[in-house]
Amino acid sequence: MAAKTDKKREQLRWVEDLQSYPAVFVPVPEGGFEVVFPNLPGLKAYGVKLETAEIAAREMLTADLLERLFQGDEAPRPSNPKNLIPDEDEPAGTRLLMVDPDVAALRKRLGLVKADKGKALKSFGLYGR
Repeated sequence: MAAKTDKKREQLRWVEDLQSYPAVFVPVPEGGFEVVFPNLPGLKAYGVKLETAEIAAREMLTADLLERLFQGDEAPRPSNPKNLIPDEDEPAGTRLLMVDPDVAALRKRLGLVKADKGKALKSFGLYGR
């Protein structure tokens, strides 16, 4: 029982230590934005509007970090956005925004949230679907 409690504490500490990650929102010719994360090679998101791209980026970031936790990996340290240098060939309208992982969804997915009034928590997907 103590090992399970220690694991939960470790997971909670891991989740609580997560920081915002810089994300580059690049307009695409077909419309919308592709999102790439300088600290997470290969992780991409897309949205037809900036707002939907931001939502997709947050979901992808959260899912990637959850997978890293399950694999026993550390979360990569986010770069300071002031230290990131834009590429010369970036299209007009490219933006660098900070994206927060969905800590509440991570806590819920990991079972780190207590049930309300003694009721058992339902089995939720990462985003409560």
